[in-house]
Amino acid sequence: MMMNAGFNLGSRDIKTLNMKLGQIYRTPLTKPKNTALIGSTVTLINCLDSSVLTFRLTDSSSCPEADKDDVCIGSRFGLALLGTKPGSVVKLGLSNEEGHAVVLKILN
Repeated sequence: MMMNAGFNLGSRDIKTLNMKLGQIYRTPLTKPKNTALIGSTVTLINCLDSSVLTFRLTDSSSCPEADKDDVCIGSRFGLALLGTKPGSVVKLGLSNEEGHAVVLKILN
């Protein structure tokens, strides 16, 4: 893969990179405890209205078949959730408002 000094990547390169990153996060050498990885179920509490939200992190290859409660790590929200631990604060984009959520628990 050739890249110039500006690190311009083509869509095919980005797809390959996402696939490789997905493989790394799916099969780490030692799984970190209480850390959101691909396949983890993450439970959050929305700081605006105290609602509880639950999502499952998926990789880029399974995003087209994702359920409504699945979040792809290729999205901004999925990337923000990846690597979080209980107690982490995550930004939520709600139309013109920006809210926050706190990670309550992670099931791997």
